[in-house]
Amino acid sequence: MSDAPPPPSADAPLIGADLIADYVTRLPHAPGVYRMFGEDGEVLYVGKARNLKKRVTSYTRLMGHTNRIARMIAATRAMEFVVTES
Repeated sequence: MSDAPPPPSADAPLIGADLIADYVTRLPHAPGVYRMFGEDGEVLYVGKARNLKKRVTSYTRLMGHTNRIARMIAATRAMEFVVTES
């Protein structure tokens, strides 16, 4: 008998860095604003970037974040993006 946790269900929603990585696949290399939301829809963070794809990709790394940022990434359940001209 194994003590390993069961594999995640295919129906399980993505959360945290996995969710962010999924968004990155559809982001443009363009300036914009992004918001990270928690489980109850609360805004965890609002950021701006010259290059949305590059900036949001930084949240998919597992190492090198402060504890505060690591907790924010883990708590992320949704994101919203607005592409801007500058």
